[in-house]
Amino acid sequence: MENRHYPPAGVWPGLQSRDARGLIRFLTGTVGFSTHALYEEGGAVVHSELLWPEGGLVLVSSYSEASLWAREPGGAQLNVYTRDPDALYHSVSAAGAQIIQELTDTDYGARLFGLRDPDGNLWGFSTYRGHPLPASAEEFQDVSFEGHA
Repeated sequence: MENRHYPPAGVWPGLQSRDARGLIRFLTGTVGFSTHALYEEGGAVVHSELLWPEGGLVLVSSYSEASLWAREPGGAQLNVYTRDPDALYHSVSAAGAQIIQELTDTDYGARLFGLRDPDGNLWGFSTYRGHPLPASAEEFQDVSFEGHA
């Protein structure tokens, strides 16, 4: 029987890197993502999916000027939900990650810190899950995966 269980649909940011394998090692070894899929061709990472243990994923591929999707590596800002930013902060700090914002509490109720990855992308790790959704059931977006192909 074919596996029909997929990661949740949503916004999946894609990062291109001049050293995709190095960025993947940083995100999995230092930050805590796990490699879900990795496809290489001709020595380049053409597609990878890195899962965040608390939900979500990021795509990483090798930068190629010739790609229709080419964009300069290092210019992204990504925000990642975590229940325990303090533990993650201490872990990534001990591993030598470049911290750009120390642990802090915000006026909107979040606890967060920020780091810069080896390509220069900025990552915020926070307890903030976004502004609460409306209470009305009719206004909720259907995020089920029934019938997802």
